[in-house]
Amino acid sequence: ISNDFDYHIYFAPLHPNANDDIATYPLLANNPSSLPNISQVNLTQPENLEMFGQASGNNEEYGFTRALNLINFNRSNGIFRDGSNLIVVMISNGDDTEAVTSIGGNKVFDSFKYSQIKDQFKSLTKLYAESNPINNPMNAEALRFISLVAGSNCNGWTHGATYQMMSRDIYEYQSFTDNNINKDTMDLCSQNYSQLFTPINNSINAIVVGHKYDHWKISSASESQIQADDIEVTKIKPDGSKTTITEGPNNGFEYLGYQTNINTRYEPTPGEPVTGLVIKLNGNARVEYPDCIVAKTQTPTEYFGYVAVPREPDLESVKIEINGSIVPQNATNGWSYLGWRDTINIKVPGPTNASVTPALNKSGYIIQLHGNAIFTNGDSISVFYKPQGN
Repeated sequence: ISNDFDYHIYFAPLHPNANDDIATYPLLANNPSSLPNISQVNLTQPENLEMFGQASGNNEEYGFTRALNLINFNRSNGIFRDGSNLIVVMISNGDDTEAVTSIGGNKVFDSFKYSQIKDQFKSLTKLYAESNPINNPMNAEALRFISLVAGSNCNGWTHGATYQMMSRDIYEYQSFTDNNINKDTMDLCSQNYSQLFTPINNSINAIVVGHKYDHWKISSASESQIQADDIEVTKIKPDGSKTTITEGPNNGFEYLGYQTNINTRYEPTPGEPVTGLVIKLNGNARVEYPDCIVAKTQTPTEYFGYVAVPREPDLESVKIEINGSIVPQNATNGWSYLGWRDTINIKVPGPTNASVTPALNKSGYIIQLHGNAIFTNGDSISVFYKPQGN
């Protein structure tokens, strides 16, 4: 998944483990600062991701309820966010048995129970909340229930017919058109596992296409005292053609200065808030994906004396590079380790006594930089480490 997306990817076994400590299941997040409290989740790096052991189960499989419980439990900790795009990927060689009832000793499909469960999924969407009263709506911009299950009884596996039905029903409920052949379900019996995640990637692309923007972040700097004539703005199309956008209220840009959590999109919905130096795009200067904006600015130099990492590092493995040069571990012109901080302003005065306001606060495990290891907003810094216990 491209880092252009602010993604949270949470992994959990279909059947609960013995303790089923939901808070310990691994999470991948490309922007850990989007989590309200990192200590409440098991943030994992992709290279350290360990999937679950051999799958096991029994004659009962409440896959739908399991997915709903995992979503609802992980809303308050920030893993699943209101107003986001929500994708459930169900992988099973069985089928859901909750929507089944026994009549005369025979198990038959329970359409009433199935409809109740389906309504619980639908209630997560913004589409549903706009026309139905609901407490604490999640308002998901889009919901996908993608099932990777057996399309027939094969290899000793059970046909995942109910999972497939839910995938198609949720797909059709939101009038999607990007996967009309399979409608968000893939057949494990095909053995073509290389294509299993194609509909997942396609569903993300379908959501992105068509987003339109009338605001654009031009710098992460926190200093807002620059002039509009210090900004060069260019619109670039996929074919490489470029158009210069000049300053102006009609078909140009307006410099808004430093903004906090300002929405950048105007269609199909407001969204994608950013914090930093922002311009407003007017008239035909507005941009639609996949076109993009490139801005050059002349911003005052800011200095940073701290780095926040999301996992507690094994200090012997820490390697820091600034502009490609290794920074040693010492308190003179190198780095030292401070440990966990709930919040810290990573800006420092530096050699020019630059302003440290407005603050740029971070949370995490903090590494402090000293002397000429302090870096500026024009430098490139990389931190490599192995988390404790890995």
